[in-house]
Amino acid sequence: MSTTVLESFATDWARLCACGAADAALTHWAEQEPRLAEFPSAAELVTKLDRAERAGDYPGSDTLLHALLSVAGSGGSASRVAAQLVAARMVPAAQRIVGQLVTAARRCGRAVTRADAHTTVAGCLWEQVRTFPLGRTHHIAANLAAEVLAQSLRTHDAHPRCTGRAIPTDPADLTPPGPVATQASEELVRLLSWAVTERHVSREQAMLLLARWSSPTPPDDGTASTPVPTRVLGGQWGLAQRTVANRCTQAEAALTVAARQAFAAA
Repeated sequence: MSTTVLESFATDWARLCACGAADAALTHWAEQEPRLAEFPSAAELVTKLDRAERAGDYPGSDTLLHALLSVAGSGGSASRVAAQLVAARMVPAAQRIVGQLVTAARRCGRAVTRADAHTTVAGCLWEQVRTFPLGRTHHIAANLAAEVLAQSLRTHDAHPRCTGRAIPTDPADLTPPGPVATQASEELVRLLSWAVTERHVSREQAMLLLARWSSPTPPDDGTASTPVPTRVLGGQWGLAQRTVANRCTQAEAALTVAARQAFAAA
């Protein structure tokens, strides 16, 4: 049952094509979306999509997928059929998301079976297809897959960056190396507190950045502190240097994006 939850999207679309329902729906799509009016049959529309994707013609693929998603979210009589076509085309990506969800959940200590993951991803895929933000006109398939993955992870409270041993989240365990333990600047503490409160970064990521940038010898000339080497942090916590370095990069990237969004909204 778990596998067919996703496979049913493809089988349902094949059934709709076989009984003529897809072609009948295409007539209604063309009335709503001029970009779909050139196709005499649903099969030719699918063929055009296949050719565009195989040729790497992403603008062409984006145009057709965007048109289908516009119809899928319209609530019209043929909107469900359009949604079924898009969902059917997303099945390979959705199956990969199932594996990502199971892996992320396991690393975060969540008990998620593949059957649970298939059901979750299928539900999220259908919801995202019906509610896709039409303001996004580029990289449609990639954006759709990213939204499905994000929603699936949220559903099971899993985080894609939970890996291996946890980084300590008690400030007392994050003493910077060196003869003198110096607290991070007040500005950094405020920034990280804001980022955690607004859910831009996790508590683990915030504490990692706090440890990384709590230099034992902060400069007194207003310049940036020298970061604590990831090799040192890894030795303190029993983690590989590469693991710590990767997590630092991810945390810093998340914080940078959050700060840019905050400045843009100000």
